[in-house]
Amino acid sequence: MAQGGSGERLMADRVFGIVGGVMVLLGLVFLVRSFMEGGSDTGSGPASAVPQIRIVSPAAGAALPQPASVEFDAGAPLVLGPTGWTVAGRHLHLFAGGTELMASATGITAVQGTRYRWALPRLPSGSTTLRMTWSGENHQSIPQGASQTIPVTLR
Repeated sequence: MAQGGSGERLMADRVFGIVGGVMVLLGLVFLVRSFMEGGSDTGSGPASAVPQIRIVSPAAGAALPQPASVEFDAGAPLVLGPTGWTVAGRHLHLFAGGTELMASATGITAVQGTRYRWALPRLPSGSTTLRMTWSGENHQSIPQGASQTIPVTLR
């Protein structure tokens, strides 16, 4: 009977060892995949590698009902990374006047190609400006690739 218990323990140890090995392997696969797809969010690389963001809509001077949305061209395909929507290790921030936003996983939806729509939360009403930038892992704005500044009125 003692041998049966020892054999069961040996089998359980093997199963746990296999499960642990699979978990480590999956972790490595996801880590390598995130670096290959630009999800590492390192914010490193040459300035020429920073895609240009372009706000497509709203137009300058538009009066927007709330909650508003911004359609933009990211200049490259976005990938959902550990710090948000990323391209080449950089993630998006939007400035609405003095309010800085970072999109949630569900806040940005694909429109077509490298064009996306960002559903904004309710913001303070009145005249303001919209501008988008790339940020590194430290959440500091990167001047290269920033969008134009668009004056709008939020209702």
